[in-house]
Amino acid sequence: MGFSVVHGSPQTVWVPVLPGDTIYTGALVGWDIATPLEGVIPLAQAAGHGNTTNKDRPYGVVVGNNNVSGNVNYNSTHKAEYITEVAAGSIYGSTTKYANVEGPWAKGDPLAMVEVALINANTVLSGPIYDTAAGTALAPVTVSTPSGGDGIGCTTDATTVATVANFSTIYARSGANMGVYRTLTSASTTAHVWLTAMKNDMAVGDTAVVLNGLRPNGAAKMQIDAEGMFIDCNAALTSDNFWINVLRLDLSEPGNEYCEFQFDGDNFSALRA
Repeated sequence: MGFSVVHGSPQTVWVPVLPGDTIYTGALVGWDIATPLEGVIPLAQAAGHGNTTNKDRPYGVVVGNNNVSGNVNYNSTHKAEYITEVAAGSIYGSTTKYANVEGPWAKGDPLAMVEVALINANTVLSGPIYDTAAGTALAPVTVSTPSGGDGIGCTTDATTVATVANFSTIYARSGANMGVYRTLTSASTTAHVWLTAMKNDMAVGDTAVVLNGLRPNGAAKMQIDAEGMFIDCNAALTSDNFWINVLRLDLSEPGNEYCEFQFDGDNFSALRA
């Protein structure tokens, strides 16, 4: 579980974990731009459109940590290993042992560290899509009112969050349009409209997934969870979001929905700080 690099990482590096913080393997990490202290943090959730309020920049994806064998921590919710750095003053006199750190770092320095696959605007990432909590899949909705003879809309039971017009997707899970993706032009929890007609009308009883923010491809909006481990499809995205470029959106397998994307280049600009 967690994010992964599909391709385009320039290299991996070892970096300390910010004192007092916990980081999971598979997490997106960054630096606190307001106070860039001695260690990375889970990439903070976006604040402001395009994260222009928070301004923290993506740094990379965690691919490992320096816990010694026999002292590995595992989280069953995120299905990932993790490491925690003690408070800043607690390292003095520490006898904690770590292993595997490479590069210029002193061997025997008791720092909790993570190995990070660096990312930039060209890096392609893959992230799981969950509803609010790790492992909670998107709930499908059921059509209550069909398209009405034009193949460009339907009414369903309510989704957990209203869609953002032109930045959301409907994917037909069953019925005559099964497997079809369309970008929604509507902003609603129940009434869904798209521009390009499907090959058939949606029928009463058909099921679909309605996904807020992400389009099948191209410019899209995204929010992540507090640990930087998944794309949160229950975020409203009306005020707070990251701009991304979607390359592949796969909603075909319930519970294993994912998105391959690139962060928009503006996320990496120091001029925003």
